[in-house]
Formats: sequence, C-alpha cells, structure tokens
Amino acid sequence: MAYFSGVTKFNALVEPSAIPFLQRLSLRSVKAIIAVFLLGTVCGFLMLWRPAYLQFRTLQRQETRWQDVLRTGITSTKTNIKTVAIPSMDQLPDIIEQCRGAFVKEGVAVLALNVERFGEQPKTADGASLDYGLVRLHLRGNWAGIVTSLKGLEATHDGNVHLQEVILNTQGGEALLRIYFSMGA
Repeated sequence: MAYFSGVTKFNALVEPSAIPFLQRLSLRSVKAIIAVFLLGTVCGFLMLWRPAYLQFRTLQRQETRWQDVLRTGITSTKTNIKTVAIPSMDQLPDIIEQCRGAFVKEGVAVLALNVERFGEQPKTADGASLDYGLVRLHLRGNWAGIVTSLKGLEATHDGNVHLQEVILNTQGGEALLRIYFSMGA
C-alpha cells in the first residue's frame, strides 16, 4: 500500500465537518456569493464616494482661491463688489484690538489676550507669502454674547480671521483665532 504525503497532509488539514459543506457548494452558489460580495462593495463605494468627492472639490476650490490671493495679494468678497488687500503684519495689533472690541461690544470681558505663535506659509514665486498669527482670548461673559461675537468676527475682516478653537465653560471660555496677514513684497 502506497501513501502519498500530499494526500495525508490534505486530509489532516481539512476537518471532516468542513468536507460536506464544501461538497454542497455548487458553481451557481459560488457565483451568487461572489455577486453579493461585489454588489455590496459597489454599494458601499457609491455611498462613501459622494461625500468624499464633495469634500475634495471644496478643498480644491479653497486651494485655488488661496493661490490667487497669494499671487495677487487681493481677496474679494463673495459678491465681488469690493476688493480688499490682505493686511500686513504691521496691522496685526489693530486687527487683534478690533477682535477684542467685538467681544466688549457684546458685553463679554476679555480677561487675557495672548499671541501664541506665528505660522509661515511657503513663499510663492513672486516673493509674497501669506502668514498667520494665533491669538488666544480668555473670555468672561454669557455664551450668547460670545457666540454672537465669534460669528461676527468670522463674517467680517473679509476672511482674515478664522476660528481655530473655542472652549466654553460656565463663566465664559477661551477662543483661539487664526489671523492671516501678508509678508514680503
């Protein structure tokens, strides 16, 4: 009697209970399993593709807009009625004071104001660059006044002030603002 080592190893690897299940699978049932798997994969892709694609298109539009701003040094409002030059670093203290004034106008006390750091963007070919400063404001007052002030800050300054982080507690909170300004020629 001759034993082949490959047959012995195959029988040892496949459990006896799995053999009837594998024998019951026909070509038609294997095709059905593959079709259901492919259909599920395609449906999952289509459900997740649209939001990711829309976010990607939004990021492309923002990138194009900021490249235009860096190239021309001018940003325009959504209605394209007026154009405003990006402020220089010399104007940064005035912008910070205007931000503080927006909170004071709503009855919110600014307890402390800290410029945390400055960020540098890569320079463009013409030598101009768009940089930013991070300014943290420690606030005391009601939430409604803080939220109204923050919405007003984002709506004004023609896109130069962006909210980086807001933390609210019972007495007030903190706001971290990113203020863009231009450097160079």
